[in-house]
Amino acid sequence: MGRGVQGPSGVVAPNATSPLFRHGVASGDPRPDGVVLWARAERPPQPLAWTVATDPTFTHVVARGTAEPRPEDDWTVHVPVDGLDPGTSYHYRFSAGGQQSPTGRTRTLPGPDARRVCFAFVSCAKYNAGFFNAYARIAERDDLDFVLHLGDYIYEAAQVPPPSQTPAADIGREVDPLHECKTLGDYRRRYAHYRLDPDVAALHLAHPLIATVDDHEFADGCWRDGSVEHHPECDGPFAARRALAWQARWEWLPVRPPDPTDRERAYQRIPIGGGLADLLLLDVRTRRDQPGPGATTMLGHEQRSWLFAELARSSAAWRLLANPTPLAPTWSDALPAFARTPLATVKLIAPDGNGPDPDQWDGYVEERDQVIAALPPDTVVMAGDVHVSLAMELGTAVEFVTASLTSQNVDDKMGWAPRTDSLAIEAALTKALPHVRWCELDSNGYVVLDVTADAVTAEWWHLDTVLRPSPNQTCGARRTVRRASGAAD
Repeated sequence: MGRGVQGPSGVVAPNATSPLFRHGVASGDPRPDGVVLWARAERPPQPLAWTVATDPTFTHVVARGTAEPRPEDDWTVHVPVDGLDPGTSYHYRFSAGGQQSPTGRTRTLPGPDARRVCFAFVSCAKYNAGFFNAYARIAERDDLDFVLHLGDYIYEAAQVPPPSQTPAADIGREVDPLHECKTLGDYRRRYAHYRLDPDVAALHLAHPLIATVDDHEFADGCWRDGSVEHHPECDGPFAARRALAWQARWEWLPVRPPDPTDRERAYQRIPIGGGLADLLLLDVRTRRDQPGPGATTMLGHEQRSWLFAELARSSAAWRLLANPTPLAPTWSDALPAFARTPLATVKLIAPDGNGPDPDQWDGYVEERDQVIAALPPDTVVMAGDVHVSLAMELGTAVEFVTASLTSQNVDDKMGWAPRTDSLAIEAALTKALPHVRWCELDSNGYVVLDVTADAVTAEWWHLDTVLRPSPNQTCGARRTVRRASGAAD
């Protein structure tokens, strides 16, 4: 969309926002007959009026109502709008006290007769690592039904992080607060700061969001009872911090808990198109064992039982598994010595370069192998987290891994020019792990997944830079898997 210009199909640019609606508006959790609308208005003079129409001029209004922000929800509102038509674009806005929000565009999921769905999936939006050029490019597209966020929507880290984390890029983008997020107020401020970014605003104005979580919504390398940088002696119980992080997330994202009785649950099934696909969202961080010796479960027993039951009962043409970090093995002792340090910097292998990274699915081998064995044919796994692009085979399934939105890639972490030394690392990786059919280790970007009854096509869109605003992107690769073939073209 670019900053401050008219966007697709009547979407109003984010810098047109009134002071009351400075965080913009958003939509999410689309279903065939409805969607959730989101807004924030601190201490409005009256309840917020919301309106939904089939056109950007609001000539044909189909729903309206009011919602009242409350301080206990950080002045956010989530409005479920039902009774909409499937596979249809709508426009919406909020107003109060003579002030009007920008106009957002949303879309319901396809109906029971649909034979196609198209969406982008993304991961790892580190504010101080780069500009969110990928969000701007996604916002420009008119061909998407929704955006799937695989996690790390925010990063909780301090502007000057501990040695275990990658320093910020020197581009003048500081996070708020400057310190690591640990309290409810901290997490709220970090989400609020992200939502002021014009490209984040543009993304939410253009498309509805479906989202799961990774570790940085909570704390670096988190597990069920702690994290790498959480110190109970000064930070208090991790369970309390985790609950506060969940609360801020539910407040600031345009989504609802899939189970109102369990506000620390993100995993869920979303059927698409009356048998076209089952979208299964996983949480592979907050329910797992502590990484390291003795770790057995990445999913937790309840989520694992749910996943196996959903995979067994699915009769859809496709199962789309939103699995935040790569499921396929990324370690092999056949990797040459020169490739190990670069691959370790993006957590594809252990920090010392001599084995699998215990923080990834490679550290939970028995459960990982059980999950792969349970995947029916015509399953596509979508992953992120590791800041690189990958296309991999998983028996009769496939896995597509998106590059990071901004977080540092191999070239950034190693300090060499893009598309130079990494080329030899890519060749070594695909040679040592034959199930890795393609990889690209240097670029930031996103993936567009086009799903029909007969085939799924993934396109990796790569940016020329994130160190400054730039409109440039290229399609780095395209892979198609045909139904019942189980192998990528």
